[in-house]
Amino acid sequence: MQVLERNRQDVTPKFDPYYIEKSEFATAKILDSIKTQLSANKLQATVLTEVPFEFGRYDIVVALDNRSKVGTESEKKIKIEVKASLGIDLGQIQRYMWDFSTLILSRVVTRQVVKLRPSELQPFVTFTLQELDSKLDRLLSNKLYAIPGKDCISCQDETCRHFQRRKKGREPPRVMTFSDLEFGEDLKSFFGNLPYVASQTAVMVVEELQDFSNRNKAVLTPTQIRIGGEICGKNLVESNKEGKYYESLV
Repeated sequence: MQVLERNRQDVTPKFDPYYIEKSEFATAKILDSIKTQLSANKLQATVLTEVPFEFGRYDIVVALDNRSKVGTESEKKIKIEVKASLGIDLGQIQRYMWDFSTLILSRVVTRQVVKLRPSELQPFVTFTLQELDSKLDRLLSNKLYAIPGKDCISCQDETCRHFQRRKKGREPPRVMTFSDLEFGEDLKSFFGNLPYVASQTAVMVVEELQDFSNRNKAVLTPTQIRIGGEICGKNLVESNKEGKYYESLV
């Protein structure tokens, strides 16, 4: 509210575009691997990038249904979050769990690819949603707690008792970057790990899509209900040995 009312920022952040370029490059390579794997396995899917959803903007979304738009309510989609540097926001991952579709987290520098299914983390998802509901109740009841933390760096509320203490220790903004040696090691690590991360991400996507397809085939549709070895539709009837007829309830 202070930022909106005062319309100013005390700190002008500076950011090395190298980190953005790493993320965009890694995302492009992962997309290429996904498309290659989809083609090799003859899978039809929708692939979207930078997709805004209720809980965030997903780097990549792959959906089984062939549509230009994929709804939030659809569980037959896969979210992919690409982390090209060491940073990871667990708060962001937590929010992505509120969308009940599968999340693949791909970390290039650490050479890690993991699949997270919210259904397998139901106690944690329930806990975070309950805490969110409690926080909303506190805010609406004006029961606020002033606790200094990392958010104080950009806070503009000069009436807060923590503001002056933060202001005294402020340093001028500077670009955070590597030394020559660190930069070289980071590039080597990035290029060395990216092929594995891209291919492993694509393999997980295909496995998940195939799992969707198998589950669809396992569910009998109204025109595929088997009675006495024959496929019957919704309004078809079959005679039993006593001459009575039973209508399919599907």
